[in-house]
Amino acid sequence: MFKILIVLLSLFFSISIFSQEEKAMWMSVRMTSDHNFRGYNYGALASQRNNTSYANYTFAPAIQPQFVYSLPLKGLKTLFWGNFFMNNLKDKDSDLFILQDSPGGEERFSTIVSDMETGKYYDPSKTRSYRERNSLGRYDGIFFGIYYDWKTAIGDWSVGTWMWSNLNRYGKYSWQEWFIWYSPPFAKWANPKLSFFLNTSFDNGGSQGTPLGITNGQNYISAEISHKFFADRLIQVIPKFQAGYVQNNDNTNRRAGISNILTSLQFVLGRIDLTLQVLYRPEAKLYDTYDANRSDGKLPDPARQYGNNRAVYDELARRYPKDVTSAIFNDWTSEKFVRTIFIFSMGYTVEF
Repeated sequence: MFKILIVLLSLFFSISIFSQEEKAMWMSVRMTSDHNFRGYNYGALASQRNNTSYANYTFAPAIQPQFVYSLPLKGLKTLFWGNFFMNNLKDKDSDLFILQDSPGGEERFSTIVSDMETGKYYDPSKTRSYRERNSLGRYDGIFFGIYYDWKTAIGDWSVGTWMWSNLNRYGKYSWQEWFIWYSPPFAKWANPKLSFFLNTSFDNGGSQGTPLGITNGQNYISAEISHKFFADRLIQVIPKFQAGYVQNNDNTNRRAGISNILTSLQFVLGRIDLTLQVLYRPEAKLYDTYDANRSDGKLPDPARQYGNNRAVYDELARRYPKDVTSAIFNDWTSEKFVRTIFIFSMGYTVEF
């Protein structure tokens, strides 16, 4: 309800601003099968929540409203963009632990049983089974920005800043970027555009157990081209190619590389569009940052992290030395980084 209220208030605010003449607003509402941000697909969080292996396609739908509206000063605009997930909205006990002291905490069943045998006190109100804080609703958030557009003989420019605010009331975080968008005066048929994003916020790491730190605290460079075919027909077709380079702004991994290569095909009918996207991540090292081996191009497999895995480890330990057992077990419970992701989205756009 709170999320819906935010959207409605933003819409009311936007429309009230444009009640005067000489002002314009661009508004869209999009539903996407998976939220992609600079190469990180949030469907991976759904896989972690549901104990399923990462896949090329994960249905983690989200509603994404966007408003761009002009201020009285010509060229000055403000922007609102939000992401609100539609499923996996409740926390889930994904680790299947029996007794732990907090969500995501270590299993304490054996130590509690041992303590009870020796007469030590056990507090069931503290040490019990917890749901992890893993609902996708915890990753809902909004961008709010302001920027200035102007046209020159050497191209079109936009410069401004925006802030991302996470709406999770249990673990809010926000970060800010300054950006410059540039469209050169040549090759207009390809609509070339360069974008530079300078992040002034330190990487706070996102959430425990996930590589979400890469989605904040980073500097980013993007280049894209697109072209509209059949502009005078009922249905227009717009292919688009975009590539991005990330430089992590942190003191832990400091990794940099091409984070995403996005190829899309959009079909436009009036105000409605259908977009098919293929996301490719060539640099696994950017995402392989939170497991035992951060250079093998593998991530912990959510389908093999819990359940009967302890029995597998114990069986290996009876047969092999500890180092060998750990190496075999870590390899068995990991999966190769999924480089290609397929995303489908539908949008409705209107201008005032």
